[in-house]
Amino acid sequence: MRTYPETLLATPLLADLEATQRDQLLAAAMPRTVAKGATLFHEGDRAEGFFVLASGSLKLVRLTAQGKEMLIHMVRPGQTFAEAAVFGPRTYPVTAVAVEESEVWMWPLARLLAMLRGSPELALAVILSLSVWVRHLVAKLELLTQRRVEERLAVYLLGRVKGRRLASRDEVVLDEPKQLIAAQLGTAPEVLSRTFRRLEEDGILAVDGDRVRILDGERFAVLAELIEI
Repeated sequence: MRTYPETLLATPLLADLEATQRDQLLAAAMPRTVAKGATLFHEGDRAEGFFVLASGSLKLVRLTAQGKEMLIHMVRPGQTFAEAAVFGPRTYPVTAVAVEESEVWMWPLARLLAMLRGSPELALAVILSLSVWVRHLVAKLELLTQRRVEERLAVYLLGRVKGRRLASRDEVVLDEPKQLIAAQLGTAPEVLSRTFRRLEEDGILAVDGDRVRILDGERFAVLAELIEI
């Protein structure tokens, strides 16, 4: 009997489906391992399908006219991505690169479209995945354009504990390079370092290597009091 990762089963795309529909969708999925640093697909490639990340992490990036990499989104386990490629021009709008060895499950485009035509419930599930993306992008736009770096950093730290409230003496482990964290916050690594120092000087948190300890939970909560990303 085929077994599936828990992160795959818990994704919103599958979680609300009836068992029969979920099993049909799972049976159509194809697992793939992506080595660290390898590219899953390139911006402009013809879309083969869309994906759920079962383990690891991926970054979705675009190149600017100057050839600079612009981070669009970090994909975490249990998240879907590339749904937009199912519709429209059917090419990938970004490049997907594995930050660490990752396992993805892909639904081939032709097979998926055939299933969607025969099942309104599956079509609604894909629309739900797309709506999650839209909400994320709107929230990220507000975060990057309307909020200070200190607030963006607080939201990032909160996201690393899956939205759990961080109180005084709680710790967060930074399991990503500072350069990648800075890219997610829309800033430069040196600005991120200065922001950490400023928050340490203000007595809000303390940094020890890859560990961040919350010193003042109430003041940290004020910084992180933002829309969910």
